[in-house]
Amino acid sequence: MTDHSYVCAFRGRRDSYQVPLALAEAGWLDAFITDAYSLPWLRALSAKLPQQLREKIAFRHEPGIPNARVRCLWGTTLHEHLRHRLGCAPMVTYNKLDARFSEAAAARAARTRADLFLYSPYAWEAFTARYPHTPRKVLFQYHPHPEMESRIMMEDKQSHPGIGESFSGTDGISLPEALTRRERDAWRHADLIFCASSFTRRSLVEAGCDESRCRIVPYGIELPEVTQGYPGGGAFHAVMVGSGGQRKGLHHLLLAWRRAALPANSRLTLVCRVLDRGIRQLVAETPRVELRTGVSAAELNRLYATSTLFVMPSLVEGFGQVYLEALAQGCPVLGTPNTCLPDIGTEADGVFITPTGDVEVLTARLEFLAVRLMGDTRLRVRARDCAARFTWAAFRKGIQAALAA
Repeated sequence: MTDHSYVCAFRGRRDSYQVPLALAEAGWLDAFITDAYSLPWLRALSAKLPQQLREKIAFRHEPGIPNARVRCLWGTTLHEHLRHRLGCAPMVTYNKLDARFSEAAAARAARTRADLFLYSPYAWEAFTARYPHTPRKVLFQYHPHPEMESRIMMEDKQSHPGIGESFSGTDGISLPEALTRRERDAWRHADLIFCASSFTRRSLVEAGCDESRCRIVPYGIELPEVTQGYPGGGAFHAVMVGSGGQRKGLHHLLLAWRRAALPANSRLTLVCRVLDRGIRQLVAETPRVELRTGVSAAELNRLYATSTLFVMPSLVEGFGQVYLEALAQGCPVLGTPNTCLPDIGTEADGVFITPTGDVEVLTARLEFLAVRLMGDTRLRVRARDCAARFTWAAFRKGIQAALAA
């Protein structure tokens, strides 16, 4: 099917622009529709701006994507920021405005008789539109199906009352059916579905999707240089990086950290830009925990490289890029089956798995790893080797191979 050309659409720097880049490399990119992208004129205008802002603008660019193929919805971007300033719930704003990317993709595909390669929040309108041709409809389901997420999160909320703030994401606002179905049912109209993890595919199968329609292509990472050698013995130091909410299982980690019989000098570092209120209270009540909110990429790599273990016991995770980031620095990881971990390695690779939501087992795993990992530099080498198998180049080749099949 190499004669196909695709319209791709999503907001932000989703997956480091690797999907439109994969299409461009293969000569299959008709158009990439996004929000704010650093086109040449914008980079030229930014030359006199402060360095931090220039870097932020430059970050929204991928040299391998032809600028002529990029279409920016600047009006939607401005509308989004205005709603944020007015205090509108972000989740409602995204659900309302994401349709514009899908509608723009539909209009472009109809005009150029192209096919569609759309991320799950931006597919509904384009997949259900009428066309003068029969476009191939390819979906990237980057987050697990919302029905499975809702079930898992609600069960956890009942087990841990007062922790579920991040479950709603809308400050108690219920989205209307017309908005809810956009992400819930887009897969029904897809000819081919990509998932970054087997867990995401499992969520679609549970919703009724035929497994044969799904292709698993794990995300990748550009392998960095090891920032700093592991210091070896000494204290057990665990680190968690992510939003401080229910979905990441941070409350499970904090409860387990309290209960675990760990060496007295053990410490847990949390790198979280935001914390749910109930979880913030748990942090305050848990000993030997350091909370950091502003950490640069270089600092984060040093933290991975010098920590004994990265731990994030997520309830629901489409992939979990931070696991690869930690492994790339030689740091073993601990997470749940509801992530990418079953797809990327085993305990021989420094990849450890604990049952989702089971604080008792998580406690035991922390106690075991506090002893097992200390001073094991060979396992850290294997952890980095594990990450090296998952490059962005391999991700792009996986996308291209599945499309060409």
